[in-house]
Amino acid sequence: MSGTLVLAVESVIPADHPVSILAVPLGLLFLSGSVYVLLWSNYGARKAAGIYSTAFFGFNLLLGVFWWFGGPGIVPGLGISNLPGQAADHYNPEWFGFEPGSERAQFFRGTNLVDEFRPVEVRLDVAELTPQERNQDPAFAALNGSARAAGQVMVDQFLPVDQFGVARIGVTRRTAFEEVVAAEAPAGASRGTPFYTARLDGPVRLLDDPGTGLLLATARLQVVANFVDAEGAPLAQVPVEAPVDWFAFYDPGANWFPSALWTIVSLVLFLLSLAWLDRMEQQEKRRQVVEVEEPQDLAVPIAQ
Repeated sequence: MSGTLVLAVESVIPADHPVSILAVPLGLLFLSGSVYVLLWSNYGARKAAGIYSTAFFGFNLLLGVFWWFGGPGIVPGLGISNLPGQAADHYNPEWFGFEPGSERAQFFRGTNLVDEFRPVEVRLDVAELTPQERNQDPAFAALNGSARAAGQVMVDQFLPVDQFGVARIGVTRRTAFEEVVAAEAPAGASRGTPFYTARLDGPVRLLDDPGTGLLLATARLQVVANFVDAEGAPLAQVPVEAPVDWFAFYDPGANWFPSALWTIVSLVLFLLSLAWLDRMEQQEKRRQVVEVEEPQDLAVPIAQ
């Protein structure tokens, strides 16, 4: 029994294991095959296939409609989220950072309208509420969480840090940082880990791009050096570079696409199965008409 439970855990069996590969075909064989055999015994193999395929793809069509558009108590896009071979978050919404003046920045006119970006509370007109009251508003909580994610994306792109806490920057930039550190380092302090980090110098502000309609975010970022005292307590961060405005755009994703593809394919296969079943029904009716219209050979009475 314990062995069976272990096999049921998804993380135990890799995707390329024979058990994983055979799981879906075996499931279809036993689930669909049993129903098909019952239909076969009553209607024959050909007509049973038509009946089952029509019912099967019709059910998948209804399922796909609810997955795609939602329904009472069902959120749209709640069905399949990725296609085979894709990561589970392939179609999820995501923030992408970019540098001012970069090639990507040329696609967004909003990068030239920095003064028109607004913080989340101003954008949603809840600036007069207390922080607790704002967090009780679902719209503010969702947009504020998204803005924080955008800020983290911009920070990570502005100053990449590897797994050991070392900033991945060029020699020229690191040399400039070291010159500032040599002049501004607190007396008796030692370097913290990580030493160079980026921080947000102000809130993340949002704007709907006038050209593309996508949501843009901007934040002022600054690189700082981290020091600790003799006991390891952190000291005040030392700025080593002037603040820089950074940007990010929000890709809304396409969580609906796998469900839409499922629905469209199911619709096409349902219509084909229905047409095939109707053709078989019409053929049976024509055969019955021909059999009724054919004259029967009457037995000739034997002469007495």
